[in-house]
Amino acid sequence: MNDAYTSLKLERPNQKPRVFRFDDDEVRIGFTPACHLALEPFEEGGAEAVIKLSDSEPARVSASYAPGEFALNGAPLTDETTLNPGDVPAANSCRIIVQSVPGPPAANVDSEFEEMPTVASAEYVESPKDASAKAAAPTPSESSPKKDTQEKRQAKSPEKKAKQAESPKTGLDFLYLFFKPVEEHLKDPAVSEVMVNGPDQIYIERKGRLISCPEKFLSEQALQAAVMNVARSVNRFFNQDNPRLDARLPDGSRVHAVMPPMSRKGTTVAIRKFSSEKLTLDRLIEFGSLTDKAAKLLDVVVTLGKNLIVSGATSSGKTSVLNVLSTLIPENDRILVLEDASELQLQQPHVVSYETRKPDEYGKGEVSIRDLLHSALRLRPDRLVVGEIRGGEALDLLQAMNTGHEGSMSTIHANSPRDSLFRLETCALFSGIDLPLSALREQVASAVQIVLQTARLHDGTRKIIAVTEVLGLENGNYVVEDILRFQEEGVDKEGRIQGRHVFTGHEPEFIKLARKRGLEMADLNFAKED
Repeated sequence: MNDAYTSLKLERPNQKPRVFRFDDDEVRIGFTPACHLALEPFEEGGAEAVIKLSDSEPARVSASYAPGEFALNGAPLTDETTLNPGDVPAANSCRIIVQSVPGPPAANVDSEFEEMPTVASAEYVESPKDASAKAAAPTPSESSPKKDTQEKRQAKSPEKKAKQAESPKTGLDFLYLFFKPVEEHLKDPAVSEVMVNGPDQIYIERKGRLISCPEKFLSEQALQAAVMNVARSVNRFFNQDNPRLDARLPDGSRVHAVMPPMSRKGTTVAIRKFSSEKLTLDRLIEFGSLTDKAAKLLDVVVTLGKNLIVSGATSSGKTSVLNVLSTLIPENDRILVLEDASELQLQQPHVVSYETRKPDEYGKGEVSIRDLLHSALRLRPDRLVVGEIRGGEALDLLQAMNTGHEGSMSTIHANSPRDSLFRLETCALFSGIDLPLSALREQVASAVQIVLQTARLHDGTRKIIAVTEVLGLENGNYVVEDILRFQEEGVDKEGRIQGRHVFTGHEPEFIKLARKRGLEMADLNFAKED
């Protein structure tokens, strides 16, 4: 081990030990994200210990914040003291075994270090801030005296400096660093999703089709460490107490991960990549997801302020469609966007975006969609856009739609327009408010006017397959009518589904209002098409 590095092994209950190496003159350890070795849970003004290195004296350790909360070898750390290899600073459930520090050698160096990950795998366990410390310094010549340790820590070759200048650690660089085995796919614009089913199985989605990849992670520990660092970058947790992670990356890409033993193959990760290309109605028409007439119909729906739900299965394009629809909202409207993880990219000038917050490892501090919706209704919204309805927030949104907040939008998982209304009922029941089913159904029927059904077809393409009007209740049942429907007509030689969007002959009730307001309707003819 090169003496120019401080090597620390972190041990926590129910977690594999992890080794970190630093070449700084000071190494801060503590419960704040700014530390070199940041320990969970983060808290403002959390306890910190600092290791200080000197050219002529042994390393020293002291409590820089909250003296006494860190212990050194079982005794409270209150005063600055000498730090030797083998010493154990500890706080809460964390133990940091000092593997080595620059300075005079000691006899009690922890021999377990030789069994820990090598430099080749260290890039998956070190924090992004410290990844630059992976390159080992030159070994001193046996015939020459030991060189100044500070010089060795600071020395960098011109080539290394040039490389760092060309590749600053910004944006998604930290993700590429820790997810090295799939870096090529993460950078490939044709890949829309990367799926990791444990360290030995990786799939990608390219142009709607799943493809198996030969790449593998070094180990389950390397994969978990990668996810933990992603979690840390967004101030969330991924550990035995928080085995599921929802995270949004700086470019808007979405990461979800599940830890063993819930995930039996090993840590499972799905990275839904963010497309830098702004999706518009014109692009949907170009892709064949929509026709000119259908686009005009949606423009009228949004301009009139009709409440709508985008319904569909997982990965059917619901969020993309909602993004496109939001571009049709008039620029003078105040739009409040509520999401679990921010994905929507609204371009209007007056947009206020909110994101939920998960609880800390003590179960405190959670902010749910319901909490955000409660606040949003007091912030004078013209339009409410909720990323996805999953639970009791459905009732709050229905009440908002029924009390003057017209033009609200959201998405929901459902297989058909009618099913989406039933699913809204089910989600509203999770609110904990005891409502008769008939009253709840009245709320749904009066709140939602339009349902857009999306689907991912067998050839991998995503389309809007129906635009449906909700006409209220009849004998306690929902009355719905398709305005527009995608009609399949066959498959071409390359296996792509051929078809077209056709009007069903049903003229929606809001068209009369559109004509009164002078909206351009020349291209719309609702006569039934064969």
